[in-house]
Amino acid sequence: MLTRRSTLIVLALLLAPFVLSGCGSDKTTSPIVQTPDTVPPAAPSMSGTRSDDGGVAAIRWQQNTEADLAGYNVYEYAPSPDNENSYRRLNTQIVASNGYKVEGLTPGSVYYFKVSAVDETGNESALSGPIAVTVATGPDANDYYGQDSYELQ
Repeated sequence: MLTRRSTLIVLALLLAPFVLSGCGSDKTTSPIVQTPDTVPPAAPSMSGTRSDDGGVAAIRWQQNTEADLAGYNVYEYAPSPDNENSYRRLNTQIVASNGYKVEGLTPGSVYYFKVSAVDETGNESALSGPIAVTVATGPDANDYYGQDSYELQ
């Protein structure tokens, strides 16, 4: 038969895990769960072009305003400017500025370009609308075709 002392020892042993684990405590922790960024930036808006007779064209677009913007990708059209799959990426690294210079073009030819914005997570926007560049020939080779003059490196 159990004595009163034995009963108390058995109860203490049975309740000890609950007391030691904080049973009844209001302090609870839950893990912080971050949802991944899956929202791409807005598609850039093209703003101008210029060319010279050396087979060089420069394109420019409006700067995106997203806080997590990493930069841009520049695409050149190859065979139909209306077909998204007909564009090939020109840059090998993200373009940090809102302009891009393309070299090795044929004077007198028309080229089409589109641009996308990329955020720091790697989400890429839809492509901008196409912009056409006619590579200049002759004495008007340094004319600017766009909103205002600008410099590209």
